Amino acid sequence: MRTLILLFIAIAFTACTPKPESIDFQQVLKEAQTRVEQGKSLGEDTLLVQALEHYQNLEPKDTTKLNQATILTAYHYWWKGNKPKAYDLLEGIADTDREGLITLIDLASRDNDFVACYEYLKPMIHDDSEDEFWIQQAWATLHFYLNQPEKCEQLFDNITQYIRTPQDSALYWRQVLPNHADIISDYGKQEKAIRLQEQVLNHFMGKDSAKVALTHASLARYHLLQNNLKEAEHHLLLVEESANDDFRYNPAMNSYMQMLKSILNYAQNKRINMKEWALYSNSVGNNAVVKQAMIDAKEENNRLLAERNLKLTIEKQRTQIITTYVVLALIVIIAALSFISWRKKRQAEEKEEELETLRKLVTESQQHTEQKDDRFFKKIMLQQLGVIRMAASNPTAANQELIRRMSEIVDGAVPVDSLLNWEDLYRTIDYIYDDYYTHLKSQYSELLNEKEIQLCCLLRANFSTKEISIVTQQGIRTVYQRKSVIRQKLGMEEKGDIVEFLV
Repeated sequence: MRTLILLFIAIAFTACTPKPESIDFQQVLKEAQTRVEQGKSLGEDTLLVQALEHYQNLEPKDTTKLNQATILTAYHYWWKGNKPKAYDLLEGIADTDREGLITLIDLASRDNDFVACYEYLKPMIHDDSEDEFWIQQAWATLHFYLNQPEKCEQLFDNITQYIRTPQDSALYWRQVLPNHADIISDYGKQEKAIRLQEQVLNHFMGKDSAKVALTHASLARYHLLQNNLKEAEHHLLLVEESANDDFRYNPAMNSYMQMLKSILNYAQNKRINMKEWALYSNSVGNNAVVKQAMIDAKEENNRLLAERNLKLTIEKQRTQIITTYVVLALIVIIAALSFISWRKKRQAEEKEEELETLRKLVTESQQHTEQKDDRFFKKIMLQQLGVIRMAASNPTAANQELIRRMSEIVDGAVPVDSLLNWEDLYRTIDYIYDDYYTHLKSQYSELLNEKEIQLCCLLRANFSTKEISIVTQQGIRTVYQRKSVIRQKLGMEEKGDIVEFLV
């Protein structure tokens, strides 16, 4: 029966507990990290929040994964527009995790909060770390935005000394040197800017057409600022020749090129070609409409999918609830039946124990009944008990024999259903045990109540705790408790012999 109940409990647990899809949180972090490196949004990566919670509660702690989850979840909140939450997460690990601090700098720079960038970056300067080149270039760029031209130029001029790895070198050519040239140009030093940008051009020539096109665009701007219109026009033509599709269809590049062409046209002809601007504006507008339509369609599809998923979830939950109620009802029924069965079995066992005890009492009382001893008292007590009625309520062959033997003892002197007559029993106790009851009454009547005196008499007659429980119709625990109370009243030790103390 117990096995069956456990089986149903297991079924109920299975029914009550949804089976969520197993989530590989390591894979979630890996994919999100790839999107960060690609410059893509993490706004839709809602699993990152679950990943963070998972690693927060994981035991033992995996600090590396926890910090990574914190950083990526911060990016998620930042892309969702909850920037305070993003910064709070990162500031919680920035003191102990370098990547967390770098991410803080990254987000602050994206938000154009250059004062915050300065404070975050300052402790990292000259710490001789493996990413020192990245730090130095960020430090130099930061001084540009903080309007510190001399310091900015000095930092950029000395930056090559921090290049240590192929990654540093790649960053230098792709980002740092072009930025250096643009900043120098902004400071009015066009010749130096041209020299630096030509180094970039030579480096990427034949390797990266998009980077070559962008470099020509920068050179066109520098020559425009020098009023060198032919060179500027030459570089703009080279932009068109070298540009790939990524460059041509980039809205930012298109705007940049349209601006340079307009400036050149104005410088050459003192006019602005409205036709070109109109075509460009229409193109941008059409692209925006198409893009918005695609976004709207995606959102509608996501809404419909969410609705379907919600309906499926509700149906699943409804089924689970019904299943749970049914299983719980079965468990309650089975448990109730099991308890009833156990109760009946236990009652039968207790009844059998009581009868066995009575059988022993009868057997003892039949031996040497003429003598003044414990067996004589037990015989007298049995005469006063409704033992026959108890035995008759369960008329087994053994109990029929018990009734026959008790009838021999009782010999018809006392009615079967009579109650104990303690006045007679007290006299018997005095008779057998040298006025034990009289002594007990005279010495301890103020301390002990009637029930406690009766218990002392039964103990003097060598009744066991189980026998006392049966003849007095009290639970065994009650008998034990009453014995403890007697010891306390008499000032005895907890397990002291009451009879020996009173004799």
